[in-house]
Amino acid sequence: MNPRLVLCYGDHRMPYFTAYTMDAISEITAMIDDMDEGDPHRDGLEAYFYGQSDTLCIDDSGRLILTAALRDRVGITDLATFAARGKTFRIHSPEAPEDATSRLNKVLAELPEGVAITSLLPKKRRGPE
Repeated sequence: MNPRLVLCYGDHRMPYFTAYTMDAISEITAMIDDMDEGDPHRDGLEAYFYGQSDTLCIDDSGRLILTAALRDRVGITDLATFAARGKTFRIHSPEAPEDATSRLNKVLAELPEGVAITSLLPKKRRGPE
């Protein structure tokens, strides 16, 4: 069976889609299930993850097929950028502004000169410096 993922497209404010591994979606589903029924945040999360998403399958050639409507929504024409994010990745047009698809430059600009980005990791999780 080919790998599957869940593509969420419901955040119209962002010029990209976020794709989640099936493991990540299982974790998110468990967190949503723990929320109180009727909680407006739960309602919003359910709408985003269950109503504004599609489960996609990577084909035998390793391709991921996006519908024309999805491609148009984020300005993808013949090429797409895939940006890893741990258990997720983003899909966007190569023409999308970098500051809209990544916070890396902003985070780096906030760090003092000579301080590595790894200093932002929780101390209990990173090794000795």
